[in-house]
Amino acid sequence: MKKKLVFIGMVLLALVLTTGTFAYTYTNIGTTTLDVTLADGVWTTYQPSDNQPLWNNILPEGEFNTETLVPVAAGDDTELPTQYPASDEHWDKVDDQPTADDGDTYVSTLTSKHWERDLYNLSNYTGVGGEETITGITVYFRYAAGGGYNVKAMAALKTNGQVYEGPTLTYSGTDFVTESWQCTTNPDTGEPWTSEEINELQAGVTMKGNKKTKPALCTQVYVAVSYEFSITEGEVPHGHLYDITPHEDYTGDLLVKLYLTNTAELLKAYQYLNMKVYMANTLEAEKTPDYQVLSIETGVVLFNIEGGSAETYIIEITGGSYRLISGDSDEWGAGWNIIPEFYCEVGQR
Repeated sequence: MKKKLVFIGMVLLALVLTTGTFAYTYTNIGTTTLDVTLADGVWTTYQPSDNQPLWNNILPEGEFNTETLVPVAAGDDTELPTQYPASDEHWDKVDDQPTADDGDTYVSTLTSKHWERDLYNLSNYTGVGGEETITGITVYFRYAAGGGYNVKAMAALKTNGQVYEGPTLTYSGTDFVTESWQCTTNPDTGEPWTSEEINELQAGVTMKGNKKTKPALCTQVYVAVSYEFSITEGEVPHGHLYDITPHEDYTGDLLVKLYLTNTAELLKAYQYLNMKVYMANTLEAEKTPDYQVLSIETGVVLFNIEGGSAETYIIEITGGSYRLISGDSDEWGAGWNIIPEFYCEVGQR
């Protein structure tokens, strides 16, 4: 009778170990552990990993940057009477970047006692491809008093066919100093700058010496364009999704399925989402590439384990890319979600 009971018990154990399928859903909330038990104890532990991908890092946040535009050609005004050296053009005496050469090259008011202005066409503005908001421009110029007497200068710009000048500054030093004039909006329209206006912009300096022989000198002119943008594409966050730990007595084959369950919500925020899913000690890990691609379109990836040789199997995201619909979540569909939700199923092969 004892032999018969032992035989029945062995058959039942074999049936459970060869036909069981176990599943767990991870929704980024909690760390519940699923234990599948038999009469003699736990045979596998199945739980979310501690090192989860930080999906909230994908939420677009305002980033700020500045692009420098330098003189590349003469503008509509070339009034300053002298330049040093005397050869070539005025604009190439003030285009030094990033460091000014000061007295090595400059334009000046020498021989004039009146206000004189130079304007320069600038290098093209590129930004981040039109996804940014221009928050303002600043015209910089670096000048000195050639004779050590008070000289005057103003930053100048030309937009939409009109010339505008900054506040009048007075300086008597022979060492060059950098001054600036900030325009958060276009002075002609009173509205935020557009990329088209920036690319048609001319900038320069207006100066007046103390006398004809005591000039104002300018050695550098440039424009800094400030803009704000949101990062809407990049690499997905890395991390572990699930830890699967079979009982040491189980040496059979396993089939692991990972499903993406909230694709409808994700499609309202993402243009695309591709995740490289890797699981060591599987047949898929021996191939090239050694990962499976889980996307909004595919929805599921499979991994095959032969022999249950590892103590723990980890499903992890090792790479991938995404692109959001825009940098403004108000433009996404109602009910959007940027956090993928997964359903994992472990069964016999």
